[in-house]
Amino acid sequence: MIMRIPSFENDIVFSENYISVLHIQNGTLFARIIGSINSLINGVEELNEKIIFIDEDEKIMKASKDIMLITDIWNFDFNQKKIQSALFQKIEKIYQQEYERLSDFQTHFQSLQINAMDVWEDLPFEFEYKDSIGVQEYLKLLGLKIAMGDRDSKIIDIVLMIIDVVEYFGIAKLVVFTNLKLYLPQKELEEVYKYIMYKKVMVLLLETGDEKECVKNEKILFVDSDYDEIMMYNN
Repeated sequence: MIMRIPSFENDIVFSENYISVLHIQNGTLFARIIGSINSLINGVEELNEKIIFIDEDEKIMKASKDIMLITDIWNFDFNQKKIQSALFQKIEKIYQQEYERLSDFQTHFQSLQINAMDVWEDLPFEFEYKDSIGVQEYLKLLGLKIAMGDRDSKIIDIVLMIIDVVEYFGIAKLVVFTNLKLYLPQKELEEVYKYIMYKKVMVLLLETGDEKECVKNEKILFVDSDYDEIMMYNN
């Protein structure tokens, strides 16, 4: 997988063997890159900076489907539409694969339906109602959601949970974090890197500010204030 910015000399090549970092010293350029990725995801054609994402088959990726941009880790919504939909589809698939469980589900629904009919049958009206209910409809009625956990959760726990969700449900081919390194000490950062590589999730860290030391399992494309590019790698 490759991220290509035509105005840059170097592509960013993603690998399971290291974490890719694009570190941009100039704050304005940094904001332009984030804005362009966000626009791609939202289907906006006019971009601040042209960016192309190419998958393993050398095809241009569909950003709205394949890329997740995370700019606010503290308030990440684990029940956003994409995740909620993937959760419901996963559970429905389990029911579809287990005939007895699905049959039992419908039997219980019909029992509830009969119970409700006993209540409304004496009312002076005619009613229309569903003869059956789908698994996903029922999950919505239950208000099923991924538990957010403690509001005081450490940021490392939130990041690891994001990686778990992306890997388990396959909801993105690439996860882009902005300024993640500002929030994590080096020891926790290295722990996150190991977990990302173990889960085989493709991740890009977009960072800004002055040049920092390249930590273990990290490959950095550093763009300085003069727009010169330096590639750094620590394995």
